[in-house]
This record gives sequence, structure tokens and C-alpha cells, in this order.
Amino acid sequence: MTLNHINLCSSNVPALTRTLESHFGYRTVQAGTVPNEPWATDPGSHFAMLIGADDSNLVITQINPVQNGSAYPAGFHFGIVQVSASAVTAKHDELASAGLNPGPVSTFDALGATWTAFSCPLGDGLEIEVNYRTPSDVLDTLDRL
Repeated sequence: MTLNHINLCSSNVPALTRTLESHFGYRTVQAGTVPNEPWATDPGSHFAMLIGADDSNLVITQINPVQNGSAYPAGFHFGIVQVSASAVTAKHDELASAGLNPGPVSTFDALGATWTAFSCPLGDGLEIEVNYRTPSDVLDTLDRL
């Protein structure tokens, strides 16, 4: 079995799409509005389909703007792995320079590895975690499953 895609919801599909393209290496393969067809759940709403350098697929679908809260449950996020701890710091600096307000970079030990990571809000309560981890027997085993 292979994961096909992750659907992310956003009240501003074009803005989230631009952020993922500009800062995380995704490219848009299709974008537009949902047609008025019998199978369509929300005709006229915006969507975008993106693919990452690693062939990961993201679909972004429009939601109504979130008022005083989050469209996602507490703790929900998705993660992007960097090639080194210094790459995490460089990405943090890039996002801060772009005005995206990333949280602080932290280093911690978990699952037999040392992690360097930060989270960055992407709107509507969605966060991306940017991280690097040292090799770990536990995590290497999970990677092989």
C-alpha cells in the first residue's frame, strides 16, 4: 500500500500554495475551482494539487475562514525533513525573513535520536514542522517497515 496524498484545508488556497512552492520545493500540477458537477462536494471552491521533490502529493482544498480558532485539532501538523541541523536553521531564517513567524529552533532527544526542529504557522491553525534527526536504531527500523 502507498500513501496517495494528504489533503490540507485552507481559507486561502493560493497563499498556502505559494508558500509551499516558494519555501518547501513543491510545484503545482493543477489548480483552479471545483466544477459544478454531480460528484463535486463544493462547486466553485478553490483547490490545488502539488507534488514535492520526493514525489509526495498534497491537495489543498478551500474552507471558510476560521474565526478565533483553528480548522485543525490541537497538535496537528505535518513535517518536512532537512538534510542537516544547519539546514533547519537556514530554513528558519528564510521563513523569518519572509515574515512567516516560525517558532524557535529547539534541539531535543527522542526515540533514540537528537532532533533539531521548529514549527511554523501556515494559517487556519495548520503548522509545518521542519526538522532533522540524527540516526536512530528505533527510527531506522520504522523507515524500513
